[in-house]
Amino acid sequence: MKCEIDTLNEKYQAHVYIEARWLSDSAKLRLTTDQYRQLNEGKFITILKYNETNWTPELCIENSIGELKEVLRYTLKKSNSQQDGQLIEICEHRDIKGAFWEKLEWIVSQITCLLDKLIEPLHHFPSDVQELTVSVTTSYYNDKVILHKDEYHQCGVNREAFVDQQEWMLYEHVETQARFTKEYPFRDENHAKEEQKRSVFSVTCHAG
Repeated sequence: MKCEIDTLNEKYQAHVYIEARWLSDSAKLRLTTDQYRQLNEGKFITILKYNETNWTPELCIENSIGELKEVLRYTLKKSNSQQDGQLIEICEHRDIKGAFWEKLEWIVSQITCLLDKLIEPLHHFPSDVQELTVSVTTSYYNDKVILHKDEYHQCGVNREAFVDQQEWMLYEHVETQARFTKEYPFRDENHAKEEQKRSVFSVTCHAG
């Protein structure tokens, strides 16, 4: 991830690359004969519009601002695990450029406002470490899709591409968090409200 931070408006501009992986039965995929042949030969295949004819987790960015510039492509290969049988591993590659919302800590904001009344405005705001988060969610409820960390592929940041190097230092450390958002759909008086959840996966880096 590479980005430019705007603390005044609580947002940042970033270029983010996301990979999402899942398994699918080869018999359920809508592929050409040649694509099936390449998979059976152990080759990787790339399909730009895979999502138009096949199932995907329908991912989206929870904290994006405005319209994002996205480039999607999909790569497929046979699963390496013998236990998976005829399962195919699908990887969605999502290249994103745009603005992301990041809420500052309430305590930091209140302290800064108080200091502004006592002394001249602070040169940097906030004065502590700022979290920069991208949160990915899905249109499906948690009975269909649950997002979790890929233990075989680590998250990272591109510090050399960081735009605001003169004002901020981007740390290498990256944190991840899996959580759920709760929804209460409408029910009439004869039916109790049932809680529904959507899976959210967040990746956070820090600048100070």
